[in-house]
Amino acid sequence: MYVLVLILVLLFFEPGFGLKRTSSCLPVCSGEDCITVNQKRVDFQSAEEACRSRNGELLTLQSETHQRIFDDLSKKLSGSFWIGLRLPAGSCSDLSAPLRGYEWTSGNRTFTPSHVRWTDNLKLCFPCCVSLSNNQEWKESLCSDKTNGFLCRTKQQHACQEKERIFKKTDGCKSGPCEHQCSSVKEGYKCSCFSGYKPDREDPRRCRLFCGQETCPAVCESRDQCSCPDGFVLGEQTCEDIDECDMDQCEHSCLNSFGGFMCFCLDGFVLVDHVKCVPAAAAEGFFITTPAVEFVKNGTLRRSAGTEWVFLWIWVVVAVTLVLSVFLIRFQVVKRQKRREQTQQAAAAPVDNVEF
Repeated sequence: MYVLVLILVLLFFEPGFGLKRTSSCLPVCSGEDCITVNQKRVDFQSAEEACRSRNGELLTLQSETHQRIFDDLSKKLSGSFWIGLRLPAGSCSDLSAPLRGYEWTSGNRTFTPSHVRWTDNLKLCFPCCVSLSNNQEWKESLCSDKTNGFLCRTKQQHACQEKERIFKKTDGCKSGPCEHQCSSVKEGYKCSCFSGYKPDREDPRRCRLFCGQETCPAVCESRDQCSCPDGFVLGEQTCEDIDECDMDQCEHSCLNSFGGFMCFCLDGFVLVDHVKCVPAAAAEGFFITTPAVEFVKNGTLRRSAGTEWVFLWIWVVVAVTLVLSVFLIRFQVVKRQKRREQTQQAAAAPVDNVEF
């Protein structure tokens, strides 16, 4: 029985069965400036609104830092991602003009980066917007089309974070609702975090450790009790980023960032369950119950709270299997025991004398 239990446990919990859940928003930063990669199929206008909701703007390339990050990202991304460039209403593209007549959605509308390479060479006269496509090329598409995602520019402290949330409560901060800092406002209260922390995505009133670079000092309560943000491993009182891309977490291509990573698929494939690539034709109705797992402070794996139902279902299956196995084994044992008793009784029975 114990062997059976061990086999079942190994089947369900073998290494790699659960992987760290990647976020749909991944920040790639240099100093205080960041570009966030957002994997969400939306049209151009929805992408603009999503960037603003995270205290940013759809990406415009008007600073050396953003251009440097963008050039590096261009080599690693697969798919099409909206950037903040569109054709003015009622205009046609002009192949001889800088940026083909397109304008940036913010900043200097006519600023031209040093390297621009277009996928097509056609004059277009309908509402068009631009996305970064494969092979570092810029692609013109209908603004109503849905791409694989979009790129935002923002500051590190706002990267992938929604705007400050106002919690409605009549007594404001009197009950101490925030883990770190609380500010009373007319409608209720707002929470903020100390330096080195950021609001928790699941509960903005709480704070979690944050490191916006490759190595950060660990937060130590004592010499032997130190903590690191998720996605970092503890060294000698320092926290070092885990490069999940070196661990072959993604099937096709991978982008690592401080504290996280994001997977991408080649043309003709669709990303499923954050890390798997399946043929686009087979993706419809595709469902995977692989549980999400996060890296915790010491670099080990931790099951995320959102997948408890998966493990509950697994244990139900294990329990039912064990019960059935017990009944089957007991049935076989009883059956053999009865057969053995019948054989022994037949051998022990007296033989009548026969006269010839």
